[in-house]
Amino acid sequence: MPSTLKNNSNKKPKIKLDEEKPLISIITVVYNGEKEIEETIQSVINQTYENIEYIILDGASKDGTVACIKKHEKNIDYWKSEKDKGIYDAMNKAIDLATGEWINFMNAGDRFAGNNVLEEIFDTENMENYDFIYGEHIWKGLDDKEHLVKTKPLSQMWQRISFCHQSLFTKTKLMQEKKFDLSYKIVCDYQHYFSSYNEGKLFHKVNFPISVFSAGGFSDINFFKRTKERYSVVKQYKNNLEMKKYYFNLVKTYYMNKVKQRIFNAK
Repeated sequence: MPSTLKNNSNKKPKIKLDEEKPLISIITVVYNGEKEIEETIQSVINQTYENIEYIILDGASKDGTVACIKKHEKNIDYWKSEKDKGIYDAMNKAIDLATGEWINFMNAGDRFAGNNVLEEIFDTENMENYDFIYGEHIWKGLDDKEHLVKTKPLSQMWQRISFCHQSLFTKTKLMQEKKFDLSYKIVCDYQHYFSSYNEGKLFHKVNFPISVFSAGGFSDINFFKRTKERYSVVKQYKNNLEMKKYYFNLVKTYYMNKVKQRIFNAK
């Protein structure tokens, strides 16, 4: 029975409906997401795959988010509303709650690309030997048009993340042993996946989109902080001239474009 139990130890393991198929823990983290969370919840509870454990952690929202969660609580295995230290702190808390064999983060505003996504992945192949399963995603622009975004080669992940975390499933045991490093403010997910790749963890790609998410722009400060943090991650594994030139040119190009835009706007 869905619950808002304050003591996490009271959460009972989900009973699998089909013992031959893995239990998948889907985690939604949300804060003041009343306009987005309905679509996300529907996307999860309408999956044709039966062995799903659904966990929602709300960061003490002040809008109608909790009311929306309560409306669907018969289909939610565990939910809780309390203050946290940010999205990755909440995701770390949810990791400890998960009892499935795999974890996927489908946060408020995100959704699966179709109702049969989990079935296509876990009904057709034995994924037991892998640590990560990833696929493509669909980006929904400000004009509401959807654009397929293909994954990048893992060998190029030192430049940017090769996939989005909404389109990734991670072994729960691995995530519980190695949670998101909160010393990073922006690239916690990138640090986790890039370091895991360099540590020899096994990734498996499926050739179809897993998730849909809307993304807006980010501020100059966020760009600089994001790039600086990503550089600090990468240099632990690839600290050579090629890498340094890439990040130098990345920042230079960004600021040159900003200057050009200001000159154009001033005319």
